[in-house]
Amino acid sequence: MRRRASVAALSALPLIAALFACRSAQAHIKWFAPYDLNKPPLPIGDVLDARFVTFFLSSVLLIYAFFWCDRFVLRKQFLERALRRVIVSEPVAFAIMRAAAFAFFASVSAYGFLVQSFLLTPELKTQDAWVPSVQLGIALCALYPNTVPLVGAGIGALYIIAADRFGYFHLLDYLILVGASYYFLVARLSGPGWVMSRYIVLYASTALTLLWGAVEKWGYPSWTYPLLAQKPELLMGIEPATYMVLAGFVEFNLTFMLLSSASLLSRAVAFGFGSIFLLAIYEFGVIDAIGHLPIIAVLFVLIVHGPTKGRNFLVLDGKSLWTEAYFMTGLYVLAFVLMFIAYYGLHALACPPCL
Repeated sequence: MRRRASVAALSALPLIAALFACRSAQAHIKWFAPYDLNKPPLPIGDVLDARFVTFFLSSVLLIYAFFWCDRFVLRKQFLERALRRVIVSEPVAFAIMRAAAFAFFASVSAYGFLVQSFLLTPELKTQDAWVPSVQLGIALCALYPNTVPLVGAGIGALYIIAADRFGYFHLLDYLILVGASYYFLVARLSGPGWVMSRYIVLYASTALTLLWGAVEKWGYPSWTYPLLAQKPELLMGIEPATYMVLAGFVEFNLTFMLLSSASLLSRAVAFGFGSIFLLAIYEFGVIDAIGHLPIIAVLFVLIVHGPTKGRNFLVLDGKSLWTEAYFMTGLYVLAFVLMFIAYYGLHALACPPCL
């Protein structure tokens, strides 16, 4: 048992170090500083410099070590019995999500009535007087199970309106809201397949949101430089360009681990990620708290309810730990390449004059 505990602890050390290294990296820069999506991201050749390649190779080694430990913990069923005693049921997880939806839309509505209306996130500002009222209606619908599908419909409608006004590429920052819309829309449909699909879509959309944000840190690091100049203590002596590369890798690595871990280590990663967001709230205040509430809620549900059985398709039964770690490392590299292609490719489609 001591050996197992030691393995689990050692696998968490790089994560803990990363969390402290970039404790405020999760503040969404569009909420606090000027940005311009009409300008192209940094050319790939400028992003993939020697420093970036060094971080990437280090991340590959970290991913391999993590998934070796993850599959080891999974096979040994480390703390699984104790964990099963504290896991909340699906109805409780659903109640948590409903409470989060109520808190989010009630806060957004109040902020709209008192300060400035925005559709879903702080930079999506609007002058439409009806928006805070609709958001209040969505919040009230979250209180009653029978009206929860209206929450999903409301999120979806606001997302479509925002995409029409601000551009679909901009709204790709918030795929978690698409997942939340689906989660609530089909909430009244019974059957284990529907329940599993709700959580798979919710977790996957949250992960894609975070992976997208990591690539944005590499493509548009200049957006964050003014904020870092105002708060130099965030850098901890790290040069700004290096800090942004590191922040992107922290976000990408932790998200991939969160999405693909099959053991209780997924909960440890979710806890660490949640800690980053809570620390960002301490640094950046109420706007950050409101904007990141959906992600914090999903991470909390992942901690207390756990991942779905859908992750089991990534587990290679009968293979060695080394083979499983190799397989997951290959998926990590594939995800890395695909996210770069998606970000730069979709930007080119959304803004062809930028090329």
